[in-house]
Amino acid sequence: MTFSPMMKQTLPLLLCVTLGLSKEVSVPIQFTVDLAKKCEVLMLHQTPDRKAKKIHTCASIGDKVRNLGCQRAITQEALDAMPETERTYMAWKHPVWCKVAVGKKVGWVQKQYLKEDTE
Repeated sequence: MTFSPMMKQTLPLLLCVTLGLSKEVSVPIQFTVDLAKKCEVLMLHQTPDRKAKKIHTCASIGDKVRNLGCQRAITQEALDAMPETERTYMAWKHPVWCKVAVGKKVGWVQKQYLKEDTE
């Protein structure tokens, strides 16, 4: 099978577009703050580390924050391959961190303090 020069140029583009459309990745645009106590405010970290310098915000339970991306130092596949007790410890040691924007302030927060906004 031979392709014309025009087809050779457009085929990779069509393939990329087709693959791009077939992979739907659900990434929330924003999160809702979900803190343990009603009197707490959301504290951001400068880096995704529990010991990092904290950034004070006025966001509290139910407030919306903009999602700038989430990460974890260990993959879900690696966690799934571990025995349950080790998996629990490693999930605690390497939590999912999300970079969020609260007004003009930007920082990192553990995902456990956020819930995905379905609206």
